[in-house]
Amino acid sequence: MLIALGAVIATAPSIVGHHAPRPNVILITVDTLRADRLSAYGYQRHQTPNFDRLADEGVLFEHAFCDVTWTTPSMASVMTGKYAPAHGLRTSFQFLAFEATTLAEVLHGAGYQTAAIIASSPLHSIYGLGQGFQKYDQTFSQTIAANDDSRATGPPLTPNTDSVTERMRNFLLGVTAAYRSDAETSTRVLGWLRTERHQPFFLWVHYFGPHEKPQETDDIFEAVRRQLPAYDPDVVTADVEVGRVLTALDELGLTADTAVILHADHGQSLLEHDYFGHGRFLYDTAQHIPLLLRFPSRVPAKARVATMARNVDIFPTILELMGVRYAGALDGVSLVGAIRGEPPARDEETYVETYLSANWLFADVIDSESDARLGFRRLGWRTRQWKLILNDPIPMVDREGIPIDESIHRKFYSEELYDLAADPGETTNVVTAHSDVANALRDNIWRMQRSTKPASPTMTLAPSTRQRLQSLGYLAN
Repeated sequence: MLIALGAVIATAPSIVGHHAPRPNVILITVDTLRADRLSAYGYQRHQTPNFDRLADEGVLFEHAFCDVTWTTPSMASVMTGKYAPAHGLRTSFQFLAFEATTLAEVLHGAGYQTAAIIASSPLHSIYGLGQGFQKYDQTFSQTIAANDDSRATGPPLTPNTDSVTERMRNFLLGVTAAYRSDAETSTRVLGWLRTERHQPFFLWVHYFGPHEKPQETDDIFEAVRRQLPAYDPDVVTADVEVGRVLTALDELGLTADTAVILHADHGQSLLEHDYFGHGRFLYDTAQHIPLLLRFPSRVPAKARVATMARNVDIFPTILELMGVRYAGALDGVSLVGAIRGEPPARDEETYVETYLSANWLFADVIDSESDARLGFRRLGWRTRQWKLILNDPIPMVDREGIPIDESIHRKFYSEELYDLAADPGETTNVVTAHSDVANALRDNIWRMQRSTKPASPTMTLAPSTRQRLQSLGYLAN
C-alpha cells in the first residue's frame, strides 16, 4: 500500500471539473466470452441488447486481445497493467506477488472505495488478486466436488496469509464450491450498490458467463456434446444479468457519473482447431475479446475504435478516465487517445502466452497407448496482420513427465505463422514462406522472455492437498 500511495497522485484533469465529485468505475468481466458472439460485433443468431446498449452509448473496440488465454494470469495482467512475464503469475501453482501494485491499490490510495464480486474459483483471493480490495466477495454456491468428503473444513482465513497450508485450505474452501450463477452474481451486485457503496467507488464484477460447466460424465466427447450447444444460451443469460446491473445504475441515478468497462478475460474455442475450451492454444478464438466502454458525456456514443486494444491497457485507461495519475511502469497504455481518434501511442502489436499446456491435463499426448504426454509453453506475438506462435517443450509444471533434453526439444519444438489478413481462421501455416516476418516476431518474443521477472511465489502442495485437488479435477491422478 505504501508503494501504491507513493506512486499515485489524485488529479482533476479536463475530464472531471475541479469541484465535481469523483466519478465511479465498474469493471465487468464476463468469463470465456467471445467477441463474435455479441450482436454488437455482428452476430446474427441471437441478440445481446444489454451488451449492445453499452456499445450504443459508448465505445466498441473492434480489435481487443488478451495476453494469456486462461483466467487467472489474464486477470493478473488486467489488474497490474503488465504482461504475464512482468507480473510472473503463469500457472495455477502461483499467486501474484505481494509487491505487485494493482489497479485496486492505486484507486484505493486515491480515495476510492474498492470492492470485487467474483463468480469462480480461478479468481479466488488465494491467487493474490484481492490486493487493494476492501471487500472481496467470493462466496460460491455451485459445487464441482464429487462428494462432501472432498470439502475443506474450518473457518475462512485471511487471503494474504504467508502459510502455504493455510493458503491451500482457503483455496479448497473456494473450489469445493467452484462458482456461482450469473443471476446470483447480479443479485449480489445490486445489493452492494444499494446498501454498501459510497462514492467514489471501483467495483469489479466477474460473471462465470458461457464458461464450460462441470458435467456428470467421464466421457470427454459426451461432455463436449452437452456443452457446445449451451454456449450461445449462456451468452444470452450473461447479457440479461448485465442488463440488471445497468438498470440498477439508472434507478440509483449513477449512470451519468459511472464509467462501465465490459470485457472478457479470454475467449473460447468451439471446436475450431479440433479443440473445445481455452488456455491450451493461442488462436484468436481464445485471444480475441470484446471490449466496451461507456462513460456518458465523457466518451462519445456509438463509437467504434479500430486501433488494437489489449487487456493490459485497461489499467491506464481507467486511471485516466478517473483522473488519477500513476508513476509506476506499465506495459499498457491508455486508450483514451484512441477514443479521441488520435494516432496509436504505440505499435499495434501484442504479446500472448500460455503455460497451461504444460499442465498434465492440457499437455499434448504423443503416445496414446502409453498416455505419454509432453508439456509446452506456447508463446506468441500478434500484429494487425501476423501472428507467430512458438510451441516450446518444457517440463510439466504439476508432475513429472517426459524429460526435456536437447533431442526431445529439437524433435517437438515448432513454429506457426499466420497471415491474419488472408487467413483469419489461422488454418494455414506460412512460416516457411515468410521467414523474414517470423524472424522479426520471434525476436520480439525472446526479447520479452529475457525481460521476465523471477516467477511469482509458488505454492507447494502437501500430499493431502494434492489428493483433494485431484478429487476436484484440478490435478491429474
